[in-house]
Amino acid sequence: MAAKRTVYHVAPSGERAAAAGVKWQVAGREGRRLLHEPHRTQRDAIDSARRHAKEHTPAQVVVHARDGHIRTAYAYGDVPAESPDRPVRRAGGRGAA
Repeated sequence: MAAKRTVYHVAPSGERAAAAGVKWQVAGREGRRLLHEPHRTQRDAIDSARRHAKEHTPAQVVVHARDGHIRTAYAYGDVPAESPDRPVRRAGGRGAA
């Protein structure tokens, strides 16, 4: 049986956090540990989520836009085949950012 995939979400922070200068967060669950990391920029949050995903494969990073919609997703390690309506970029492969 394959290992359970860890999913990290890069999403905008709530209004209270944004008022304190924290605009983006990384949220996920690493085993029993719940992860919530604040970041000032989306780029910093994406970089952090990708580092975590590489350390905890199989994993996926889901990047949300400011309005909450999914912008893109990156897969690390062995993950199920992509759904035709939700493409996933394979990290390190062709077309990965």
